[in-house]
Amino acid sequence: MQDHILTVPEISKFFGVSKKTVYEWCRFGHLPAFKIGQEWMLRQSDLQKMINAKVSSAGRKQQDLFGKNKGGK
Repeated sequence: MQDHILTVPEISKFFGVSKKTVYEWCRFGHLPAFKIGQEWMLRQSDLQKMINAKVSSAGRKQQDLFGKNKGGK
């Protein structure tokens, strides 16, 4: 299975931020991006994994919060 490679303009459009912001996220390691020549690229599957991890983490935090409130009654 071939993975789709996203470019900075595509990532920018997806997140609704400027290309400059995406370049900074790549440079500082906030996205699992890599360079080919001078261009930053990102595998769509890596982006999906990152999003899934963030959603799962947020869900666990929310469950913990509700669990503490429920247990405190």
